[in-house]
Amino acid sequence: MGNRATPEVGKLYKDHLRGCRECRQMNRLLYAVYEGPVVPPAPSGVAEEREFHGALRRMRDEKPAPWYHTFTLRAGIGALACSAAALALSLGGITPASFGFSGDQSDTDDGVAMVEGTGTGGAFSGDSGERSSIRHAAQAYGRVVAGSAVMTDADGDTSRSSTFEVGTRFEVDANESLQVGLLGKMVANATPGSKVTWVKGTPSLVELQIDQGMIAVRYDRKASDPILQVRTPTAVVRVVGTVFTVQVEEGEGSAVSVLRGQVEVLDPATNQTVAEVESGDRYDVARGNYDTVGRLEVQSALPISKDALSGGSLEARVPSSWHVPGLPTDPKSRTLAYVPERARGGVIEEPSIRVMGTGGTPSPARGSAVQPVPKAEPLPVKPPARRVENDGDDIIADLMEGAATARRKELLAALANCRDLYSANETRYLAATCIGRFLKEYDDHPLAAEAYLLRGMLRMDYALDYKTAEMDLKTYLRRAPNGRQVEKAHYRMWLAATEDGRISVALERARAYLDAYPNGRFVGKIIQRFPELKNSL
Repeated sequence: MGNRATPEVGKLYKDHLRGCRECRQMNRLLYAVYEGPVVPPAPSGVAEEREFHGALRRMRDEKPAPWYHTFTLRAGIGALACSAAALALSLGGITPASFGFSGDQSDTDDGVAMVEGTGTGGAFSGDSGERSSIRHAAQAYGRVVAGSAVMTDADGDTSRSSTFEVGTRFEVDANESLQVGLLGKMVANATPGSKVTWVKGTPSLVELQIDQGMIAVRYDRKASDPILQVRTPTAVVRVVGTVFTVQVEEGEGSAVSVLRGQVEVLDPATNQTVAEVESGDRYDVARGNYDTVGRLEVQSALPISKDALSGGSLEARVPSSWHVPGLPTDPKSRTLAYVPERARGGVIEEPSIRVMGTGGTPSPARGSAVQPVPKAEPLPVKPPARRVENDGDDIIADLMEGAATARRKELLAALANCRDLYSANETRYLAATCIGRFLKEYDDHPLAAEAYLLRGMLRMDYALDYKTAEMDLKTYLRRAPNGRQVEKAHYRMWLAATEDGRISVALERARAYLDAYPNGRFVGKIIQRFPELKNSL
Protein backbone atom coordinates (compact mmCIF):
# COMPACT_ATOMS: atom_id res chain seq x y z
CA MET A 1 0.00 0.00 0.00
CA GLY A 2 3.03 2.22 -0.38
CA ASN A 3 3.12 3.08 3.35
CA ARG A 4 0.06 5.29 2.87
CA ALA A 5 -2.19 3.38 5.27
CA THR A 6 -2.72 4.45 8.85
CA PRO A 7 -1.08 2.28 11.54
CA GLU A 8 -4.47 0.80 12.43
CA VAL A 9 -5.23 -0.19 8.83
CA GLY A 10 -1.71 -1.54 8.40
CA LYS A 11 -2.10 -3.73 11.47
CA LEU A 12 -5.42 -5.10 10.21
CA TYR A 13 -3.84 -5.81 6.83
CA LYS A 14 -0.91 -7.71 8.38
CA ASP A 15 -3.20 -9.68 10.67
CA HIS A 16 -5.28 -10.71 7.68
CA LEU A 17 -2.18 -11.84 5.76
CA ARG A 18 -1.24 -14.20 8.59
CA GLY A 19 -4.36 -16.29 8.06
CA CYS A 20 -4.73 -16.09 4.28
CA ARG A 21 -2.24 -17.95 2.11
CA GLU A 22 -3.64 -16.69 -1.21
CA CYS A 23 -3.49 -13.13 0.10
CA ARG A 24 0.14 -13.53 1.08
CA GLN A 25 1.00 -14.77 -2.40
CA MET A 26 -0.87 -11.87 -4.01
CA ASN A 27 0.79 -9.45 -1.61
CA ARG A 28 4.23 -10.64 -2.71
CA LEU A 29 3.29 -10.23 -6.37
CA LEU A 30 1.91 -6.72 -5.84
CA TYR A 31 4.94 -5.78 -3.76
CA ALA A 32 7.27 -6.97 -6.54
CA VAL A 33 5.34 -4.92 -9.13
CA TYR A 34 5.29 -1.85 -6.92
CA GLU A 35 8.95 -1.97 -5.92
CA GLY A 36 10.33 -3.08 -9.27
CA PRO A 37 13.31 -5.40 -9.78
CA VAL A 38 15.54 -6.08 -6.80
CA VAL A 39 19.24 -6.79 -6.66
CA PRO A 40 19.77 -10.56 -6.35
CA PRO A 41 21.36 -11.73 -3.10
CA ALA A 42 25.01 -12.65 -2.87
CA PRO A 43 25.83 -16.23 -3.93
CA SER A 44 25.39 -18.62 -1.00
CA GLY A 45 25.62 -22.05 -2.60
CA VAL A 46 27.79 -23.99 -5.00
CA ALA A 47 25.53 -23.51 -8.02
CA GLU A 48 25.17 -19.76 -7.46
CA GLU A 49 28.90 -19.39 -6.93
CA ARG A 50 29.68 -21.18 -10.19
CA GLU A 51 27.15 -19.03 -12.01
CA PHE A 52 28.70 -15.88 -10.58
CA HIS A 53 32.24 -16.85 -11.57
CA GLY A 54 30.98 -17.89 -15.00
CA ALA A 55 29.57 -14.40 -15.52
CA LEU A 56 32.90 -12.88 -14.51
CA ARG A 57 34.73 -15.10 -17.00
CA ARG A 58 32.39 -14.08 -19.83
CA MET A 59 32.95 -10.40 -19.03
CA ARG A 60 36.70 -10.93 -19.02
CA ASP A 61 36.59 -12.71 -22.39
CA GLU A 62 34.48 -9.95 -23.92
CA LYS A 63 36.87 -7.25 -22.76
CA PRO A 64 40.47 -8.47 -23.11
CA ALA A 65 42.89 -7.10 -20.55
CA PRO A 66 46.23 -5.52 -21.51
CA TRP A 67 49.11 -7.92 -21.92
CA TYR A 68 50.95 -6.67 -18.83
CA HIS A 69 47.85 -7.25 -16.66
CA THR A 70 47.57 -10.82 -17.95
CA PHE A 71 51.25 -11.49 -17.31
CA THR A 72 51.05 -10.15 -13.75
CA LEU A 73 47.91 -12.14 -13.02
CA ARG A 74 49.39 -15.40 -14.28
CA ALA A 75 52.58 -14.86 -12.31
CA GLY A 76 50.58 -14.24 -9.16
CA ILE A 77 48.46 -17.34 -9.71
CA GLY A 78 51.56 -19.44 -10.26
CA ALA A 79 53.15 -18.19 -7.05
CA LEU A 80 49.95 -18.84 -5.16
CA ALA A 81 49.71 -22.38 -6.53
CA CYS A 82 53.28 -23.12 -5.44
CA SER A 83 52.55 -21.81 -1.96
CA ALA A 84 49.40 -23.91 -1.75
CA ALA A 85 51.30 -27.04 -2.80
CA ALA A 86 53.98 -26.43 -0.18
CA LEU A 87 51.32 -25.80 2.41
CA ALA A 88 49.49 -29.04 1.56
CA LEU A 89 52.70 -31.05 2.04
CA SER A 90 53.17 -29.62 5.52
CA LEU A 91 49.72 -30.38 6.92
CA GLY A 92 49.62 -32.33 10.17
CA GLY A 93 46.20 -33.96 9.84
CA ILE A 94 44.94 -33.25 13.37
CA THR A 95 41.54 -31.96 12.31
CA PRO A 96 38.44 -34.00 11.42
CA ALA A 97 38.43 -34.64 7.68
CA SER A 98 34.68 -35.12 7.72
CA PHE A 99 34.23 -31.48 8.63
CA GLY A 100 36.13 -30.20 5.60
CA PHE A 101 39.11 -28.74 7.49
CA SER A 102 42.41 -29.55 5.86
CA GLY A 103 44.41 -26.34 5.83
CA ASP A 104 47.09 -24.68 7.92
CA GLN A 105 46.29 -22.56 10.95
CA SER A 106 47.26 -18.93 11.22
CA ASP A 107 46.42 -16.32 13.82
CA THR A 108 44.07 -13.58 12.76
CA ASP A 109 43.96 -10.08 14.14
CA ASP A 110 41.61 -11.16 16.93
CA GLY A 111 43.78 -14.06 17.96
CA VAL A 112 41.50 -16.76 16.58
CA ALA A 113 43.12 -19.60 14.68
CA MET A 114 41.63 -19.92 11.20
CA VAL A 115 41.41 -23.16 9.25
CA GLU A 116 40.63 -22.96 5.56
CA GLY A 117 38.27 -25.57 4.19
CA THR A 118 38.18 -27.54 1.00
CA GLY A 119 35.46 -28.39 -1.48
CA THR A 120 32.28 -26.45 -0.88
CA GLY A 121 33.35 -25.56 2.64
CA GLY A 122 36.13 -23.24 3.65
CA ALA A 123 36.85 -20.47 6.05
CA PHE A 124 35.10 -17.95 3.83
CA SER A 125 31.48 -17.87 2.71
CA GLY A 126 30.31 -16.60 -0.65
CA ASP A 127 32.37 -14.00 -2.52
CA SER A 128 32.10 -11.21 0.03
CA GLY A 129 35.26 -12.28 1.84
CA GLU A 130 33.28 -12.69 5.05
CA ARG A 131 34.88 -15.15 7.42
CA SER A 132 32.84 -18.21 8.35
CA SER A 133 31.80 -18.42 11.98
CA ILE A 134 32.99 -22.05 12.10
CA ARG A 135 36.60 -21.05 12.55
CA HIS A 136 38.35 -24.10 13.93
CA ALA A 137 38.11 -27.87 13.91
CA ALA A 138 37.48 -27.82 17.67
CA GLN A 139 34.02 -26.46 16.90
CA ALA A 140 33.18 -29.40 14.61
CA TYR A 141 31.39 -31.40 17.27
CA GLY A 142 27.95 -31.90 18.75
CA ARG A 143 26.89 -32.47 22.35
CA VAL A 144 24.07 -34.33 24.01
CA VAL A 145 22.21 -31.78 26.12
CA ALA A 146 19.52 -34.00 27.63
CA GLY A 147 17.94 -37.41 27.18
CA SER A 148 19.48 -40.60 25.90
CA ALA A 149 19.76 -42.65 22.74
CA VAL A 150 21.79 -45.47 21.25
CA MET A 151 24.59 -43.60 19.48
CA THR A 152 26.79 -45.21 16.84
CA ASP A 153 29.65 -43.46 15.11
CA ALA A 154 30.60 -43.60 11.43
CA ASP A 155 32.45 -46.90 12.03
CA GLY A 156 29.40 -48.52 13.64
CA ASP A 157 30.80 -48.46 17.18
CA THR A 158 28.48 -47.49 20.03
CA SER A 159 29.34 -44.59 22.31
CA ARG A 160 28.24 -43.34 25.73
CA SER A 161 30.05 -40.04 25.53
CA SER A 162 28.07 -36.81 25.43
CA THR A 163 30.32 -35.47 22.63
CA PHE A 164 29.97 -36.78 19.09
CA GLU A 165 31.29 -36.15 15.57
CA VAL A 166 29.89 -36.06 12.05
CA GLY A 167 28.60 -39.49 11.01
CA THR A 168 26.93 -40.27 14.35
CA ARG A 169 23.54 -42.00 14.21
CA PHE A 170 20.96 -41.69 16.99
CA GLU A 171 18.22 -44.22 17.74
CA VAL A 172 16.03 -42.69 20.42
CA ASP A 173 14.25 -45.04 22.81
CA ALA A 174 10.46 -45.20 22.65
CA ASN A 175 10.24 -43.86 26.23
CA GLU A 176 12.87 -41.15 25.89
CA SER A 177 13.62 -38.03 23.90
CA LEU A 178 16.94 -36.51 22.93
CA GLN A 179 18.18 -32.93 22.82
CA VAL A 180 21.49 -32.13 21.16
CA GLY A 181 23.53 -29.07 20.24
CA LEU A 182 25.46 -28.97 16.96
CA LEU A 183 28.60 -26.92 16.32
CA GLY A 184 27.60 -24.58 19.14
CA LYS A 185 25.12 -23.01 16.68
CA MET A 186 21.85 -24.94 16.73
CA VAL A 187 19.71 -26.97 19.14
CA ALA A 188 17.59 -29.96 18.09
CA ASN A 189 15.02 -32.14 19.85
CA ALA A 190 14.32 -35.69 18.61
CA THR A 191 11.05 -37.18 19.82
CA PRO A 192 10.74 -40.75 21.19
CA GLY A 193 11.41 -43.46 18.62
CA SER A 194 13.25 -41.16 16.18
CA LYS A 195 16.17 -42.26 14.03
CA VAL A 196 18.46 -39.41 13.00
CA THR A 197 21.96 -39.25 11.49
CA TRP A 198 24.35 -36.30 11.36
CA VAL A 199 25.49 -36.70 7.75
CA LYS A 200 27.58 -33.65 6.95
CA GLY A 201 29.18 -30.69 8.68
CA THR A 202 31.30 -28.13 6.83
CA PRO A 203 31.75 -24.38 7.33
CA SER A 204 29.12 -23.86 4.61
CA LEU A 205 26.67 -26.77 5.03
CA VAL A 206 25.28 -28.91 7.86
CA GLU A 207 23.09 -31.86 6.89
CA LEU A 208 20.91 -34.18 8.98
CA GLN A 209 19.14 -37.34 7.82
CA ILE A 210 15.88 -38.38 9.52
CA ASP A 211 14.54 -41.84 8.74
CA GLN A 212 11.82 -42.08 11.38
CA GLY A 213 10.05 -39.92 13.93
CA MET A 214 10.23 -36.15 14.30
CA ILE A 215 12.99 -33.66 14.90
CA ALA A 216 12.55 -30.02 15.90
CA VAL A 217 15.37 -27.57 15.25
CA ARG A 218 16.08 -24.01 16.37
CA TYR A 219 18.76 -22.27 14.32
CA ASP A 220 19.40 -18.56 14.90
CA ARG A 221 21.68 -18.30 11.91
CA LYS A 222 24.05 -15.44 11.21
CA ALA A 223 25.12 -14.46 7.70
CA SER A 224 28.43 -16.31 7.96
CA ASP A 225 27.02 -19.47 9.55
CA PRO A 226 26.56 -22.66 7.49
CA ILE A 227 23.26 -23.47 5.80
CA LEU A 228 21.29 -26.35 7.31
CA GLN A 229 19.63 -29.15 5.32
CA VAL A 230 17.43 -31.92 6.72
CA ARG A 231 17.09 -34.87 4.37
CA THR A 232 14.21 -37.38 4.49
CA PRO A 233 13.46 -40.33 2.19
CA THR A 234 11.16 -38.13 0.09
CA ALA A 235 12.39 -34.54 0.50
CA VAL A 236 15.21 -32.18 1.39
CA VAL A 237 14.42 -29.26 3.70
CA ARG A 238 16.73 -26.28 3.17
CA VAL A 239 16.99 -23.90 6.13
CA VAL A 240 18.61 -20.51 6.40
CA GLY A 241 17.51 -19.76 9.97
CA THR A 242 14.25 -20.61 11.68
CA VAL A 243 12.36 -22.87 14.12
CA PHE A 244 10.83 -25.86 12.34
CA THR A 245 10.00 -29.55 12.59
CA VAL A 246 10.43 -32.42 10.13
CA GLN A 247 8.39 -35.60 10.56
CA VAL A 248 8.76 -38.96 8.82
CA GLU A 249 5.97 -41.53 9.17
CA GLU A 250 6.27 -45.02 7.78
CA GLY A 251 4.10 -45.35 4.69
CA GLU A 252 3.00 -41.71 4.74
CA GLY A 253 6.10 -39.79 3.70
CA SER A 254 7.38 -36.54 5.16
CA ALA A 255 5.84 -33.41 6.61
CA VAL A 256 7.49 -30.05 7.29
CA SER A 257 6.14 -27.50 9.77
CA VAL A 258 7.47 -23.99 10.45
CA LEU A 259 6.94 -22.06 13.66
CA ARG A 260 9.24 -19.15 12.88
CA GLY A 261 10.88 -18.06 9.64
CA GLN A 262 10.64 -19.90 6.33
CA VAL A 263 12.08 -23.08 4.78
CA GLU A 264 12.32 -24.53 1.29
CA VAL A 265 11.34 -28.11 0.46
CA LEU A 266 13.43 -29.57 -2.36
CA ASP A 267 13.08 -32.68 -4.50
CA PRO A 268 15.90 -35.04 -3.38
CA ALA A 269 16.49 -36.25 -6.96
CA THR A 270 16.58 -32.94 -8.84
CA ASN A 271 17.28 -30.51 -5.98
CA GLN A 272 14.52 -28.30 -7.38
CA THR A 273 12.24 -26.33 -5.06
CA VAL A 274 8.93 -28.13 -4.49
CA ALA A 275 7.37 -25.78 -1.95
CA GLU A 276 8.09 -22.84 0.33
CA VAL A 277 6.74 -23.27 3.84
CA GLU A 278 6.12 -20.13 5.88
CA SER A 279 5.59 -19.71 9.61
CA GLY A 280 2.36 -21.26 10.85
CA ASP A 281 2.15 -23.73 7.94
CA ARG A 282 2.61 -27.48 7.67
CA TYR A 283 3.42 -29.01 4.29
CA ASP A 284 2.67 -32.66 3.51
CA VAL A 285 5.24 -33.76 0.93
CA ALA A 286 3.37 -36.88 -0.22
CA ARG A 287 0.03 -35.12 -0.72
CA GLY A 288 1.52 -31.82 -1.80
CA ASN A 289 -0.91 -29.79 0.32
CA TYR A 290 -0.68 -27.24 3.13
CA ASP A 291 -2.21 -27.26 6.58
CA THR A 292 -1.63 -25.36 9.82
CA VAL A 293 0.78 -26.41 12.56
CA GLY A 294 -0.83 -28.24 15.47
CA ARG A 295 -0.16 -29.30 19.01
CA LEU A 296 2.23 -32.10 18.08
CA GLU A 297 4.66 -29.76 16.29
CA VAL A 298 4.54 -27.13 19.04
CA GLN A 299 5.00 -29.79 21.71
CA SER A 300 8.05 -31.17 19.90
CA ALA A 301 9.69 -27.75 19.57
CA LEU A 302 9.02 -26.37 23.07
CA PRO A 303 12.08 -28.08 24.63
CA ILE A 304 14.37 -26.01 22.39
CA SER A 305 12.57 -22.72 23.03
CA LYS A 306 15.01 -19.92 23.72
CA ASP A 307 12.47 -17.41 25.05
CA ALA A 308 11.52 -19.50 28.09
CA LEU A 309 15.01 -19.14 29.57
CA SER A 310 14.44 -15.44 30.19
CA GLY A 311 10.76 -15.66 31.06
CA GLY A 312 9.24 -15.42 34.49
CA SER A 313 6.99 -18.46 34.30
CA LEU A 314 7.78 -22.04 35.17
CA GLU A 315 5.19 -23.25 32.66
CA ALA A 316 6.20 -23.98 29.08
CA ARG A 317 4.86 -21.04 27.07
CA VAL A 318 4.78 -20.70 23.30
CA PRO A 319 7.21 -17.88 22.37
CA SER A 320 5.64 -14.74 20.94
CA SER A 321 7.88 -15.06 17.86
CA TRP A 322 6.24 -18.37 16.90
CA HIS A 323 3.23 -18.22 14.58
CA VAL A 324 0.62 -20.75 15.70
CA PRO A 325 -2.78 -20.23 14.01
CA GLY A 326 -5.67 -20.37 16.44
CA LEU A 327 -3.53 -19.66 19.52
CA PRO A 328 -4.89 -16.75 21.63
CA THR A 329 -2.85 -13.54 21.58
CA ASP A 330 -3.10 -13.17 25.37
CA PRO A 331 0.38 -14.00 26.76
CA LYS A 332 -1.18 -15.92 29.66
CA SER A 333 -2.93 -18.22 27.18
CA ARG A 334 0.14 -19.00 25.06
CA THR A 335 0.54 -22.48 26.54
CA LEU A 336 0.35 -25.91 25.02
CA ALA A 337 -3.15 -26.47 26.38
CA TYR A 338 -4.48 -23.66 24.15
CA VAL A 339 -2.81 -24.89 20.95
CA PRO A 340 -5.54 -26.39 18.74
CA GLU A 341 -5.21 -29.90 17.42
CA ARG A 342 -4.74 -30.11 13.68
CA ALA A 343 -8.08 -31.27 12.25
CA ARG A 344 -9.61 -31.89 8.85
CA GLY A 345 -13.38 -32.02 8.50
CA GLY A 346 -13.96 -32.62 12.20
CA VAL A 347 -11.50 -35.53 12.30
CA ILE A 348 -8.47 -35.25 14.52
CA GLU A 349 -5.25 -36.91 13.49
CA GLU A 350 -3.47 -39.03 16.03
CA PRO A 351 0.32 -38.54 16.06
CA SER A 352 2.25 -41.64 15.13
CA ILE A 353 4.83 -40.91 17.82
CA ARG A 354 4.39 -40.15 21.47
CA VAL A 355 5.84 -36.89 22.75
CA MET A 356 6.65 -36.88 26.44
CA GLY A 357 7.04 -34.41 29.22
CA THR A 358 5.43 -31.15 28.11
CA GLY A 359 1.82 -31.92 28.97
CA GLY A 360 -1.18 -31.75 26.64
CA THR A 361 -3.99 -34.19 26.13
CA PRO A 362 -3.81 -37.38 24.05
CA SER A 363 -5.45 -37.41 20.64
CA PRO A 364 -8.14 -39.84 19.42
CA ALA A 365 -7.21 -42.42 16.83
CA ARG A 366 -6.90 -41.29 13.24
CA GLY A 367 -10.24 -41.24 11.47
CA SER A 368 -12.42 -40.98 14.60
CA ALA A 369 -14.77 -38.09 15.31
CA VAL A 370 -13.89 -35.41 17.83
CA GLN A 371 -15.08 -36.66 21.21
CA PRO A 372 -13.86 -36.99 24.80
CA VAL A 373 -11.12 -39.55 25.13
CA PRO A 374 -10.98 -41.83 28.18
CA LYS A 375 -7.73 -41.90 30.04
CA ALA A 376 -5.52 -44.74 28.98
CA GLU A 377 -3.49 -46.79 31.39
CA PRO A 378 0.02 -45.34 31.67
CA LEU A 379 2.68 -47.27 29.84
CA PRO A 380 5.38 -48.82 31.99
CA VAL A 381 8.57 -46.81 31.79
CA LYS A 382 11.62 -48.95 31.36
CA PRO A 383 15.14 -47.64 31.89
CA PRO A 384 17.02 -46.85 28.67
CA ALA A 385 19.55 -49.35 27.42
CA ARG A 386 22.28 -46.73 27.31
CA ARG A 387 22.42 -43.32 28.91
CA VAL A 388 25.01 -40.72 28.05
CA GLU A 389 26.81 -38.96 30.84
CA ASN A 390 25.05 -36.01 32.48
CA ASP A 391 27.10 -33.37 34.24
CA GLY A 392 24.20 -31.54 35.91
CA ASP A 393 22.41 -34.15 38.02
CA ASP A 394 25.11 -34.21 40.69
CA ILE A 395 24.81 -30.44 41.17
CA ILE A 396 21.08 -30.72 41.86
CA ALA A 397 21.77 -33.61 44.25
CA ASP A 398 24.36 -31.53 46.13
CA LEU A 399 21.93 -28.64 46.43
CA MET A 400 19.16 -30.90 47.71
CA GLU A 401 21.44 -32.56 50.29
CA GLY A 402 22.68 -29.24 51.57
CA ALA A 403 19.18 -27.81 51.69
CA ALA A 404 17.98 -30.68 53.88
CA THR A 405 20.94 -30.20 56.20
CA ALA A 406 20.22 -26.51 56.53
CA ARG A 407 16.61 -27.32 57.49
CA ARG A 408 15.23 -24.66 55.25
CA LYS A 409 11.79 -25.87 54.24
CA GLU A 410 11.21 -23.08 51.77
CA LEU A 411 14.62 -23.56 50.20
CA LEU A 412 14.09 -27.31 50.03
CA ALA A 413 10.72 -26.89 48.31
CA ALA A 414 12.17 -24.43 45.80
CA LEU A 415 15.03 -26.76 44.95
CA ALA A 416 12.68 -29.75 44.68
CA ASN A 417 10.66 -27.83 42.08
CA CYS A 418 13.81 -27.01 40.12
CA ARG A 419 14.95 -30.60 40.35
CA ASP A 420 11.65 -31.88 38.94
CA LEU A 421 12.00 -29.54 35.97
CA TYR A 422 15.62 -30.49 35.40
CA SER A 423 15.01 -34.24 35.61
CA ALA A 424 12.56 -34.27 32.66
CA ASN A 425 14.16 -33.83 29.25
CA GLU A 426 11.30 -31.77 27.84
CA THR A 427 11.18 -29.33 30.79
CA ARG A 428 14.87 -29.09 31.63
CA TYR A 429 15.19 -25.76 29.83
CA LEU A 430 12.63 -24.31 32.29
CA ALA A 431 14.97 -25.08 35.19
CA ALA A 432 16.93 -21.92 34.35
CA THR A 433 13.91 -19.78 35.26
CA CYS A 434 13.42 -21.84 38.42
CA ILE A 435 17.05 -21.38 39.42
CA GLY A 436 16.75 -17.65 38.76
CA ARG A 437 13.82 -17.43 41.16
CA PHE A 438 15.75 -19.47 43.71
CA LEU A 439 18.72 -17.10 43.49
CA LYS A 440 16.48 -14.08 43.85
CA GLU A 441 15.10 -15.49 47.10
CA TYR A 442 18.15 -17.24 48.56
CA ASP A 443 21.15 -15.53 46.97
CA ASP A 444 22.71 -14.94 50.38
CA HIS A 445 22.68 -18.67 51.22
CA PRO A 446 26.05 -20.46 50.89
CA LEU A 447 24.51 -23.07 48.61
CA ALA A 448 23.38 -20.45 46.11
CA ALA A 449 26.81 -20.49 44.45
CA GLU A 450 26.19 -23.91 42.90
CA ALA A 451 22.89 -22.64 41.51
CA TYR A 452 24.89 -20.11 39.48
CA LEU A 453 26.88 -22.99 38.01
CA LEU A 454 23.75 -24.88 37.01
CA ARG A 455 22.12 -21.82 35.47
CA GLY A 456 25.25 -21.10 33.46
CA MET A 457 25.22 -24.64 32.10
CA LEU A 458 21.57 -24.34 31.10
CA ARG A 459 22.20 -21.04 29.34
CA MET A 460 25.00 -22.68 27.37
CA ASP A 461 23.00 -25.77 26.45
CA TYR A 462 19.67 -24.21 25.43
CA ALA A 463 20.13 -20.50 24.75
CA LEU A 464 23.67 -20.87 23.30
CA ASP A 465 24.36 -17.64 25.19
CA TYR A 466 28.01 -18.26 26.00
CA LYS A 467 28.90 -14.78 27.25
CA THR A 468 26.06 -14.67 29.81
CA ALA A 469 26.80 -18.27 30.81
CA GLU A 470 30.41 -17.36 31.52
CA MET A 471 29.25 -14.60 33.86
CA ASP A 472 27.35 -17.20 35.94
CA LEU A 473 30.31 -19.59 35.88
CA LYS A 474 32.69 -16.85 37.03
CA THR A 475 30.28 -15.94 39.82
CA TYR A 476 30.38 -19.52 41.04
CA LEU A 477 34.20 -19.65 40.93
CA ARG A 478 34.42 -16.36 42.81
CA ARG A 479 31.94 -17.34 45.52
CA ALA A 480 33.04 -20.97 45.90
CA PRO A 481 36.76 -21.13 45.04
CA ASN A 482 37.06 -24.44 46.93
CA GLY A 483 33.66 -25.83 46.01
CA ARG A 484 32.96 -29.40 44.95
CA GLN A 485 32.21 -28.38 41.35
CA VAL A 486 35.19 -26.13 40.65
CA GLU A 487 36.69 -28.56 38.14
CA LYS A 488 33.40 -28.73 36.25
CA ALA A 489 33.15 -24.94 36.21
CA HIS A 490 36.63 -24.63 34.65
CA TYR A 491 35.71 -27.26 32.06
CA ARG A 492 32.53 -25.39 31.18
CA MET A 493 34.47 -22.13 30.86
CA TRP A 494 36.72 -23.85 28.33
CA LEU A 495 33.76 -25.35 26.49
CA ALA A 496 32.00 -21.98 26.25
CA ALA A 497 35.03 -20.35 24.62
CA THR A 498 35.50 -23.31 22.26
CA GLU A 499 31.93 -23.44 20.95
CA ASP A 500 31.79 -19.65 20.72
CA GLY A 501 34.82 -19.66 18.38
CA ARG A 502 37.23 -17.88 20.71
CA ILE A 503 39.95 -20.42 20.05
CA SER A 504 42.91 -18.57 21.56
CA VAL A 505 40.98 -18.13 24.81
CA ALA A 506 39.93 -21.80 24.69
CA LEU A 507 43.54 -22.93 24.29
CA GLU A 508 44.60 -20.81 27.23
CA ARG A 509 41.84 -22.23 29.42
CA ALA A 510 42.56 -25.77 28.22
CA ARG A 511 46.23 -25.50 29.23
CA ALA A 512 45.23 -24.10 32.62
CA TYR A 513 42.81 -26.99 33.17
CA LEU A 514 45.38 -29.62 32.15
CA ASP A 515 47.95 -28.08 34.50
CA ALA A 516 45.50 -28.07 37.41
CA TYR A 517 43.82 -31.42 36.67
CA PRO A 518 46.21 -33.68 34.70
CA ASN A 519 44.02 -36.68 35.61
CA GLY A 520 40.73 -34.80 35.58
CA ARG A 521 37.32 -36.01 34.44
CA PHE A 522 37.30 -33.88 31.28
CA VAL A 523 40.86 -34.34 30.00
CA GLY A 524 39.65 -36.67 27.24
CA LYS A 525 37.10 -34.15 25.97
CA ILE A 526 39.71 -31.40 25.78
CA ILE A 527 42.25 -33.60 23.99
CA GLN A 528 39.52 -34.74 21.58
CA ARG A 529 39.05 -31.19 20.35
CA PHE A 530 42.67 -30.03 20.70
CA PRO A 531 44.89 -33.08 20.00
CA GLU A 532 47.96 -30.84 19.90
CA LEU A 533 47.69 -30.43 23.68
CA LYS A 534 48.63 -34.08 24.32
CA ASN A 535 52.20 -32.95 24.91
CA SER A 536 50.99 -30.77 27.77
CA LEU A 537 50.14 -33.82 29.88
